[in-house]
Amino acid sequence: MQTFRGMRFLVCSLAVIMCLLLPVAVFGAGSKEAKPVSLTLTTWRVADVGDAFDVLLAKYKTVHPNVTINVKNVPTDQYYATLNTMLLSGDPPDIITSHPTLDHYFDLAKNGYFLDLTNDPMLKGVIPSAVASVTLDGKVYGIPYDYATLGVIYNKKIFADNNLKIPQDYQQMLQLCETLKSKGITPVSFGLKDSYLTCFLPWQIAPTVIYAKNPHWDSDLAAGKVKFNGPEWKQILAVTFDFQKKGYFTPDALGVGDQQTVELFAKGQAAMVFTGNWSIGVARAANPNIDLGFFCFPANQPGEELWITNTIGAAMSVAKASKNLADAKTALAMFTDKAYAQPWTDRAKNLSTIIGVDNTFEPTMKDFGAYLAAHKSWQFTNYGWPAGVSDLFFKRMQEIYGGKGTVEDMLNEMDKIAHP
Repeated sequence: MQTFRGMRFLVCSLAVIMCLLLPVAVFGAGSKEAKPVSLTLTTWRVADVGDAFDVLLAKYKTVHPNVTINVKNVPTDQYYATLNTMLLSGDPPDIITSHPTLDHYFDLAKNGYFLDLTNDPMLKGVIPSAVASVTLDGKVYGIPYDYATLGVIYNKKIFADNNLKIPQDYQQMLQLCETLKSKGITPVSFGLKDSYLTCFLPWQIAPTVIYAKNPHWDSDLAAGKVKFNGPEWKQILAVTFDFQKKGYFTPDALGVGDQQTVELFAKGQAAMVFTGNWSIGVARAANPNIDLGFFCFPANQPGEELWITNTIGAAMSVAKASKNLADAKTALAMFTDKAYAQPWTDRAKNLSTIIGVDNTFEPTMKDFGAYLAAHKSWQFTNYGWPAGVSDLFFKRMQEIYGGKGTVEDMLNEMDKIAHP
């Protein structure tokens, strides 16, 4: 009996000791809080998405109280120069926003600046076709978190007041602009201070003029079967500069930047703006009461099928040289989680690439959805271009608008890059 009591005492004592030691083993001595972590996320999109970053990061901090994500917003026309400086300094941002349709994204991936995310569990939350846009040589280097659709955003009140209807083909579009101009209304708010704005009209025309007739045009270009200096691009750019010559654009467009272009439209200084769905938030911020509508630029001739353009708007990547790699990956995964992606989408008012997210946050999205459902679409046309062609296009287009150079010379230069 005495032995039994001694054994029982020993077992109880060991149990007590284990209970005392368990918290130390599991949570660490003294239950120390997690080490504070500060991450930097670079972007140009704060103006586009309203308070979406604030809402998302506040929600993230409730689950990760030790992590602070600092959003560094850089103006669009300075973004890539600033990003390059940060990367070359050896102190890169932890999370990098970029355009997966521009050469710069793939240059950074090729040069080892982005962390390889291939087969990472976070990708399961993203629509597979969207993941393809950030894939290079079978490896995934980013998270595409919204779609971009270029089109025509219009002021419904101006249209209604002047008994105007949505044009169904190119001839009707010209007539619409002539009617507006005759009434003293600027047809289109169109800025050119940011060089990439030069693509906002050509990219809408290219699917109908090129890819509806030859979906293999890009591969034919690579094989030398077609050229930039050919009938297709001459037709596309003729439309673009015709609008300028006819006086349909904002006066002194070369001095007007991206955000200002949308704000001028929102304040009633033009009936339409050639832009993307991401500009809806900017327009509503400038004029909360504006009644917006959307249609795709009718590049088609009467009776001809209209194709539209739709692609990835932006992607986020983890810097391979991040000093907080694990935390940066966890933070990036947030954008692929529906619990975070839904409030982001509701605030940012951008079409989400995340599976299960509801995109009916904005009345104008019904118009976007109707066009996407009714028409065939094509990615932004420069997606299949050789490296260096896009940058030259933006620069030369801006110069031509300013009266320097010719379309013929620009197209020849593009062909020299495509086939050196």
